[in-house]
Amino acid sequence: MSEQNFTFNRPFKPFGMNVRVPERTLQQAGESLEGLVKAPAAPLFEFLEENEGVFNGDVAFEISKTNAQNFNIGSAMRMENEKVNGQTPKFDMHF
Repeated sequence: MSEQNFTFNRPFKPFGMNVRVPERTLQQAGESLEGLVKAPAAPLFEFLEENEGVFNGDVAFEISKTNAQNFNIGSAMRMENEKVNGQTPKFDMHF
């Protein structure tokens, strides 16, 4: 008397299989998963992009160039100082 295959004029579908998920919901779920996967690496790539000059050697080149300019300007100033004021006095500290 207890039949399992009866329906009320509609086909039998197991629970959950008859629910249609909108395309936008699937797209949002995909974007959320993509965001979760990429989130830990995003700050690292932003840091590397911001400081690219450090890693490709541009900053080291600029520092070296500035040091060379500093040496050349200081040398020129010392030579001009010697011309204007004479040689710097040398004190004999050995008694």
